[in-house]
Amino acid sequence: FFSLQALSSSLYKSASPYGSLNNIVDGLSSLTEHFSDLSLSSEARKPSKRPPPNYLCHLCFNKGHYIKDCPQARPKGEGLTPYQGKKRCFGEYKCPKCKRKWMSGNSWANMGQECIKCHINVYPHKQRPLEKPDGLDVSDQSKEHPQHLCEKCKVLGYYCRRVQ
Repeated sequence: FFSLQALSSSLYKSASPYGSLNNIVDGLSSLTEHFSDLSLSSEARKPSKRPPPNYLCHLCFNKGHYIKDCPQARPKGEGLTPYQGKKRCFGEYKCPKCKRKWMSGNSWANMGQECIKCHINVYPHKQRPLEKPDGLDVSDQSKEHPQHLCEKCKVLGYYCRRVQ
């Protein structure tokens, strides 16, 4: 049988018009260096222009600044969810095990929801305010809330929406 090296070199000779695997790797590493030079450190960042008057920051849900200028911004890994406030919000979830995705208007800081397939607690990777700028709640009130999947409901021992 073929050695791995012989197999990969024969595959790249026949399949790749771009040259050897080494050339591809070199190209990727130079691109990586280029993009890391472009990224700004948090010290070098200047606050951006002010958002529209009704805009709510997607992190603290307050007006007056964009998320990247949020005073509540936390270092990566601090807290289990992007949002760290007290209100209910809209969350986007993706199960790390089965890759199932869902969204929920019953998302809370540092609380997850159980994946209905894998039965593991999943924390939202994205959270944003529920309210539209005019103050209307956009979550569907008529939709059934699966309390048995909601970590907040389990912790409270009752329906999490009673908190608001």
